[in-house]
Amino acid sequence: MRCKNCDHSLWNQPVPPEGTGRVCSECGTPYAAADFDYGRGKVRFCCPGCTTGYYGTSERGHLEPAEFDCIGCGAHLNMERCIIRAHNMERENEAMQQRDLPWLEEGSLGWIRRWWRTTSLSLSNAPNIVPLLNRPPKPLLAAVFALINTFLASAIASGIYGLFPMLFPGGRFTTVDPYAIGVALVGILASSLAITVFCAIPAICCCWITRKGEPLGFARGYELSAYSTGALLFVIIPCCGFLIGPVVWAAQSIGVFVAYFGGESLGTRILAGVCSAAGFIATVGGGILFLTYGI
Repeated sequence: MRCKNCDHSLWNQPVPPEGTGRVCSECGTPYAAADFDYGRGKVRFCCPGCTTGYYGTSERGHLEPAEFDCIGCGAHLNMERCIIRAHNMERENEAMQQRDLPWLEEGSLGWIRRWWRTTSLSLSNAPNIVPLLNRPPKPLLAAVFALINTFLASAIASGIYGLFPMLFPGGRFTTVDPYAIGVALVGILASSLAITVFCAIPAICCCWITRKGEPLGFARGYELSAYSTGALLFVIIPCCGFLIGPVVWAAQSIGVFVAYFGGESLGTRILAGVCSAAGFIATVGGGILFLTYGI
């Protein structure tokens, strides 16, 4: 149970004064006990008056019933009026339900829905991806996700700014050489593969930066870079999308790397931002060189 902004531990936080909400004692970010999903029977909700503990038994590990009177002192309690403690603080991670990035979830949810849910995160607020990467990295799945997004972005951009003007010069339909369309399709696929590979550059630039004493590593760094590619779909915006898409991708990609080191010192976060920005510039530069001389 950690702050979503600074990664500070939220266990054993004192109950806030009546009429006020909980805030992280480290950074002041507001939160609520109900914001988290706990393991059933693995979290104690303790009465602040007599410390009598109660265990969450709902599907999300919350108290059932939601409100009641303490059997120890008679105080009226709910989740927000309790001190929250893991049943075993030495194994606190087991007290929380593991939530995965939608793209990595296993189950009946189809891959299109999993792709769209992950892409939506990347489009709106990519740093929210970081707390969902809580299992060993799977860079190959991340590469598939990046390839889908880069292919769609390349196809959309080529259709809007290349193929459409060829089909409708002067606003009228005309025939197009099939060879030209074939070349365009090859170019779309080649550029998609190239950008997917170049996503490794920010990971290489940041892989040595440490978090909680351990280096980021290439595999996790590639995931951070690849799962931010959903922002490339901003190329669908008419007229200026081909500029907005890469700019938003840059901002989201850098934000993801900075968010990953959110619990570290300001210097570490700045270093992550600078290194990821340098890697992104190298990625874009490599893509431009590939498109200019490689196709």
